[in-house]
Amino acid sequence: MRGIVLLNPNYKIGDLHTDESLAIQKIVTDRYMEENNISPVILNPYQIHPYYTIPHELLSNLQSKKTGQIDCLVLHSLETIERFNYIYPEKWYELCGYFKGIISVTTQTPVRKYEAK
Repeated sequence: MRGIVLLNPNYKIGDLHTDESLAIQKIVTDRYMEENNISPVILNPYQIHPYYTIPHELLSNLQSKKTGQIDCLVLHSLETIERFNYIYPEKWYELCGYFKGIISVTTQTPVRKYEAK
């Protein structure tokens, strides 16, 4: 199976800093890829990491490469792509068309607790 990981460096998990949240996203998605024998697809030979953090860049690379459908797009959670999906629904729909499936590794992310005032 072949897949591409899309992470959100601006997403905060609970009260964690964005750097810590990105590290958790990487760990969780890497573990999932390894456990499910999903090999990462590298579209751009010059990309630094084996994952994407910019959905527009991923879409651009998919459009420029003639890869056909890739097995899966691996996300930490649907919450990490929620803002992009809300602002650019047509781009999200187009991006999804390049994959046979979208995998959300975690179903629920800890929610920040607010104190009652």
